[in-house]
Amino acid sequence: MEQEVVFLSIAYQNNCEYCMAAHSFVADAMSKVPKEITHLIRIGGTIPVYRLNELSILSRLLTENRGHATQKEIDDFLSAGYDESHVLDIIAAIGVKTMSNYSNHLTHPEVDPAFEGRRWSK
Repeated sequence: MEQEVVFLSIAYQNNCEYCMAAHSFVADAMSKVPKEITHLIRIGGTIPVYRLNELSILSRLLTENRGHATQKEIDDFLSAGYDESHVLDIIAAIGVKTMSNYSNHLTHPEVDPAFEGRRWSK
């Protein structure tokens, strides 16, 4: 579940329409992320589950700020029960997903029929 929260948060920040559709579908069908949570990520909202909200916030912040975060932002994340290794996990996910997101920006893939019900645009 947490992996999809990270992937969706990065795709949201990078404005990747294809990845938002695909990861929303995966979150629904495979990772069992509640649709309320995916919906809130898809609109840039606040997730009511504190731990997942802090995960989403840091994923978006690190993506937007190219790896920069204040100590307070890191401390907020750590206070949700994560540790420094989880920060590195987010950075690794940003690396992978940014390559995917940017590739999709340049190639404009069509949303697969399976993901059509989760089509997205900011």
